[in-house]
Amino acid sequence: MKQNTDILDKLRNTNGGMTVPEGYFAEFTRRMAASLPERPELEHPREQAALERAQRSLWQRVRPYAYMAAMFAGIWLMLQVFTLVSNPGRLSPMDSNPVMAEALGNDDFIVDYFINEAGLDQWDIIDEMDADGSLSELDFSGLSDPSEAWADDYEIYSSDVNE
Repeated sequence: MKQNTDILDKLRNTNGGMTVPEGYFAEFTRRMAASLPERPELEHPREQAALERAQRSLWQRVRPYAYMAAMFAGIWLMLQVFTLVSNPGRLSPMDSNPVMAEALGNDDFIVDYFINEAGLDQWDIIDEMDADGSLSELDFSGLSDPSEAWADDYEIYSSDVNE
């Protein structure tokens, strides 16, 4: 028959590979204390702290406050950047910027940088003005025939198309 043995009895009878020499822990504290370096500041902590405070330079005394001020300035700048990125509608009107107002009031600037760069021709602009109703707001009273306003452009456009 098979002999029934308890697994715990087996473990109790073995050392599990963990052994130390005789008297190791009896002398452990003495050997540990002998191997540590001398620290006189621990014997007289108040005197040592007063001596260290007296020997610190101006920068060593001010440094924590400078670091704290830099941290708060960095947080403030990050909040400003996040506000600008998340709220782009806070732009100032064109009237307050005279350089932009002058540039946008110049027809050559508009033609060179908006119309030509976008690949629009005059007919695209006229079609869009007609669609949004701004074409009917223009004053053609100085012209005998409103079609004369685009006659030159039409000749250029029709010659480009016919070629």
